[in-house]
Amino acid sequence: MESLKYLEKSFYEKTGEKGGTLYVREQETSGEAQLTLRCSNETVVFSIKPNSGFPYFRTKNTPDGIVFVKREELHWELHIFECKKTVREDNWEKVKRQFEGGLLHAHMLRGLLNLPPFSKICVYTVYRHDRLLTKSPNPSLLRQPVGKAVKKLPYMDWNDRCLFILENEVPHHHIQLDDSGQGEYTL
Repeated sequence: MESLKYLEKSFYEKTGEKGGTLYVREQETSGEAQLTLRCSNETVVFSIKPNSGFPYFRTKNTPDGIVFVKREELHWELHIFECKKTVREDNWEKVKRQFEGGLLHAHMLRGLLNLPPFSKICVYTVYRHDRLLTKSPNPSLLRQPVGKAVKKLPYMDWNDRCLFILENEVPHHHIQLDDSGQGEYTL
Protein backbone atom coordinates (compact mmCIF):
# COMPACT_ATOMS: atom_id res chain seq x y z
CA MET A 1 0.00 0.00 0.00
CA GLU A 2 2.52 2.50 -1.10
CA SER A 3 -0.20 5.06 -1.94
CA LEU A 4 -0.85 5.61 1.78
CA LYS A 5 1.97 8.16 1.59
CA TYR A 6 -0.52 10.56 -0.02
CA LEU A 7 -2.73 10.56 3.08
CA GLU A 8 -2.24 12.39 6.36
CA LYS A 9 -0.74 10.01 8.91
CA SER A 10 -3.34 11.06 11.50
CA PHE A 11 -6.08 9.73 9.20
CA TYR A 12 -5.13 6.04 9.49
CA GLU A 13 -3.37 3.32 11.45
CA LYS A 14 -1.78 0.27 9.79
CA THR A 15 -0.48 -3.10 10.89
CA GLY A 16 2.43 -4.95 9.33
CA GLU A 17 1.92 -7.77 6.82
CA LYS A 18 1.44 -10.31 9.64
CA GLY A 19 -1.29 -8.29 11.34
CA GLY A 20 -1.40 -6.80 14.81
CA THR A 21 -3.71 -4.75 17.01
CA LEU A 22 -5.62 -1.67 15.88
CA TYR A 23 -8.42 0.41 17.39
CA VAL A 24 -11.78 1.83 16.35
CA ARG A 25 -12.75 4.72 18.61
CA GLU A 26 -15.96 6.69 18.86
CA GLN A 27 -15.26 9.98 17.11
CA GLU A 28 -17.75 12.00 19.17
CA THR A 29 -16.94 12.55 22.84
CA SER A 30 -20.42 11.58 24.01
CA GLY A 31 -19.90 7.95 22.99
CA GLU A 32 -16.72 7.01 24.84
CA ALA A 33 -16.18 3.70 23.07
CA GLN A 34 -13.10 1.81 21.96
CA LEU A 35 -13.03 -1.47 20.07
CA THR A 36 -9.73 -3.34 19.95
CA LEU A 37 -9.29 -5.17 16.65
CA ARG A 38 -7.06 -8.24 16.58
CA CYS A 39 -5.89 -8.73 13.01
CA SER A 40 -3.96 -11.69 11.59
CA ASN A 41 -3.38 -10.01 8.22
CA GLU A 42 -2.29 -6.62 6.94
CA THR A 43 -4.99 -4.17 8.03
CA VAL A 44 -5.61 -0.43 7.77
CA VAL A 45 -8.11 1.51 9.91
CA PHE A 46 -9.25 4.89 8.56
CA SER A 47 -10.80 7.32 11.06
CA ILE A 48 -12.77 10.20 9.62
CA LYS A 49 -13.78 12.91 12.07
CA PRO A 50 -17.49 13.81 11.94
CA ASN A 51 -18.31 16.15 9.06
CA SER A 52 -14.71 15.93 7.81
CA GLY A 53 -15.03 13.41 5.02
CA PHE A 54 -14.62 14.02 1.32
CA PRO A 55 -16.21 17.46 0.94
CA TYR A 56 -17.83 16.76 -2.41
CA PHE A 57 -20.10 14.01 -1.03
CA ARG A 58 -23.64 15.10 -0.27
CA THR A 59 -23.71 12.89 2.78
CA LYS A 60 -21.72 14.22 5.70
CA ASN A 61 -22.30 11.07 7.74
CA THR A 62 -19.16 9.06 8.42
CA PRO A 63 -18.64 5.95 10.54
CA ASP A 64 -16.12 5.64 13.35
CA GLY A 65 -13.96 3.15 11.50
CA ILE A 66 -13.40 2.06 7.91
CA VAL A 67 -11.20 -1.02 7.91
CA PHE A 68 -9.42 -2.64 4.96
CA VAL A 69 -8.13 -6.18 5.54
CA LYS A 70 -5.84 -7.92 3.06
CA ARG A 71 -6.66 -11.63 2.87
CA GLU A 72 -4.42 -12.58 -0.03
CA GLU A 73 -2.89 -10.86 -3.02
CA LEU A 74 -5.57 -8.70 -4.71
CA HIS A 75 -8.25 -9.68 -2.15
CA TRP A 76 -9.20 -6.89 0.24
CA GLU A 77 -12.19 -6.91 2.57
CA LEU A 78 -14.05 -3.87 3.83
CA HIS A 79 -15.37 -3.68 7.40
CA ILE A 80 -17.29 -0.59 8.55
CA PHE A 81 -17.77 0.09 12.28
CA GLU A 82 -20.15 2.55 13.91
CA CYS A 83 -20.03 3.03 17.70
CA LYS A 84 -23.03 4.08 19.77
CA LYS A 85 -23.35 4.24 23.52
CA THR A 86 -27.01 3.23 23.21
CA VAL A 87 -28.83 2.07 20.06
CA ARG A 88 -32.36 3.54 20.05
CA GLU A 89 -35.18 4.11 17.60
CA ASP A 90 -34.14 7.74 17.17
CA ASN A 91 -30.54 6.99 16.16
CA TRP A 92 -30.76 3.70 14.22
CA GLU A 93 -31.54 5.46 10.92
CA LYS A 94 -28.47 7.68 11.45
CA VAL A 95 -26.32 4.58 12.01
CA LYS A 96 -27.44 3.27 8.61
CA ARG A 97 -26.63 6.63 6.99
CA GLN A 98 -23.17 6.44 8.57
CA PHE A 99 -22.73 2.98 7.01
CA GLU A 100 -23.67 4.53 3.64
CA GLY A 101 -21.14 7.32 4.10
CA GLY A 102 -18.55 4.73 5.10
CA LEU A 103 -19.17 2.70 1.96
CA LEU A 104 -18.86 5.78 -0.26
CA HIS A 105 -15.66 6.90 1.46
CA ALA A 106 -14.24 3.36 1.29
CA HIS A 107 -14.75 3.21 -2.46
CA MET A 108 -13.02 6.58 -2.85
CA LEU A 109 -10.09 5.39 -0.71
CA ARG A 110 -9.94 2.09 -2.60
CA GLY A 111 -9.56 4.00 -5.84
CA LEU A 112 -6.91 6.32 -4.40
CA LEU A 113 -4.96 3.34 -3.08
CA ASN A 114 -5.31 1.51 -6.41
CA LEU A 115 -6.96 -1.56 -4.85
CA PRO A 116 -9.28 -3.99 -6.67
CA PRO A 117 -13.00 -4.19 -5.78
CA PHE A 118 -13.62 -5.49 -2.26
CA SER A 119 -13.96 -9.26 -2.00
CA LYS A 120 -16.22 -8.89 1.05
CA ILE A 121 -18.09 -6.05 2.76
CA CYS A 122 -19.51 -6.15 6.32
CA VAL A 123 -20.93 -3.52 8.68
CA TYR A 124 -20.85 -3.58 12.48
CA THR A 125 -22.82 -1.73 15.13
CA VAL A 126 -20.67 -1.42 18.25
CA TYR A 127 -22.66 -0.44 21.35
CA ARG A 128 -23.05 -0.68 25.11
CA HIS A 129 -26.84 -0.76 25.37
CA ASP A 130 -29.59 -1.97 23.02
CA ARG A 131 -32.80 -0.06 23.63
CA LEU A 132 -34.14 -0.49 20.12
CA LEU A 133 -36.62 -3.35 20.48
CA THR A 134 -37.00 -3.38 24.26
CA LYS A 135 -40.55 -2.08 24.28
CA SER A 136 -43.07 -3.67 21.98
CA PRO A 137 -45.36 -1.20 20.26
CA ASN A 138 -49.07 -1.26 20.82
CA PRO A 139 -50.34 -3.75 18.19
CA SER A 140 -53.20 -1.43 17.26
CA LEU A 141 -50.63 1.13 16.07
CA LEU A 142 -49.43 -1.36 13.47
CA ARG A 143 -52.83 -1.73 11.80
CA GLN A 144 -52.96 -0.48 8.25
CA PRO A 145 -56.04 0.82 6.47
CA VAL A 146 -57.57 -1.57 3.93
CA GLY A 147 -55.83 -1.27 0.57
CA LYS A 148 -52.61 0.22 2.01
CA ALA A 149 -49.37 -1.73 1.91
CA VAL A 150 -48.06 -2.84 5.28
CA LYS A 151 -44.89 -0.91 6.04
CA LYS A 152 -42.07 -2.38 8.04
CA LEU A 153 -41.02 -0.15 10.91
CA PRO A 154 -37.68 1.51 10.10
CA TYR A 155 -35.90 -0.12 13.03
CA MET A 156 -37.22 -3.65 12.50
CA ASP A 157 -34.11 -4.51 10.45
CA TRP A 158 -31.92 -4.26 13.60
CA ASN A 159 -31.95 -8.03 14.02
CA ASP A 160 -31.70 -8.83 10.30
CA ARG A 161 -28.53 -10.62 9.25
CA CYS A 162 -28.09 -8.17 6.34
CA LEU A 163 -28.88 -4.52 5.71
CA PHE A 164 -29.41 -2.79 2.39
CA ILE A 165 -26.67 -0.19 2.10
CA LEU A 166 -26.66 1.82 -1.15
CA GLU A 167 -28.73 -0.92 -2.80
CA ASN A 168 -26.27 -3.63 -1.73
CA GLU A 169 -27.15 -6.42 0.67
CA VAL A 170 -24.43 -6.24 3.33
CA PRO A 171 -23.95 -8.55 6.34
CA HIS A 172 -24.55 -6.73 9.63
CA HIS A 173 -23.03 -7.76 12.97
CA HIS A 174 -23.60 -6.54 16.54
CA ILE A 175 -20.67 -6.08 18.91
CA GLN A 176 -21.63 -5.31 22.49
CA LEU A 177 -19.12 -3.42 24.63
CA ASP A 178 -18.68 -3.66 28.38
CA ASP A 179 -20.02 -0.99 30.74
CA SER A 180 -16.88 1.12 30.36
CA GLY A 181 -17.24 1.18 26.55
CA GLN A 182 -14.42 -1.29 25.79
CA GLY A 183 -14.53 -4.36 23.60
CA GLU A 184 -12.50 -6.70 21.39
CA TYR A 185 -13.10 -8.24 18.00
CA THR A 186 -10.99 -10.48 15.78
CA LEU A 187 -10.90 -9.90 12.02
